[in-house]
Amino acid sequence: MTQAAAEPVSRCSFGAFVAETDPAGLNVRAAPSASAKVLGKLPPTFVEPSAGYGVRVEVEVIGARDGWFLIRNAQDNEALTDKPPRRMYSGEGWVSGGKLTVKSQADVGRASASPDAAAVLRIGDDEMFDSDGVVEAARLVDCKGRWAQVEFTEQRIPASMRAALRVEPAARTGLRPGRFRAWVDRLCAIQETSCPSLGAPEPAP
Repeated sequence: MTQAAAEPVSRCSFGAFVAETDPAGLNVRAAPSASAKVLGKLPPTFVEPSAGYGVRVEVEVIGARDGWFLIRNAQDNEALTDKPPRRMYSGEGWVSGGKLTVKSQADVGRASASPDAAAVLRIGDDEMFDSDGVVEAARLVDCKGRWAQVEFTEQRIPASMRAALRVEPAARTGLRPGRFRAWVDRLCAIQETSCPSLGAPEPAP
């Protein structure tokens, strides 16, 4: 198995999904740089038009550096595609956070990777960040342990949910209009359903 050359700044441990639409797939690189050696590729989202949904490649995130993420163990979800697994690179390597998303069963986004940090993002009353629309609007920015910092593009969130967004000014600081960030935990690596082991979120202060 080929090992990625660069060491991450942050160490992490959670499952994420590859948000790639280019038929050529996503390059996995030896270092956190667009000019680094390509170790292999990950296939784009599998789309079954008759079923009306897409299935993303699943990866394990183990580190981050400068908006890039160190991943390993990439795999297809054959139970959802109902197809043989596609060929892909499954060793360690780096991909841009702009091509990764997560599914969180938290109901509040925080200013930092701590349950005691200020709440900066909510969707309605006790709505979790695990719906298809929210997952599609999210991209990874950073990570720490079992927390992920996610940047959301507001226009990608369904209109019915945008009306219920409660975004604190701190979540938008330094970002382009229509973007906001928050840290979330309770990350679920299962695409098709919730993760019972995470239980119900505690009430947010």
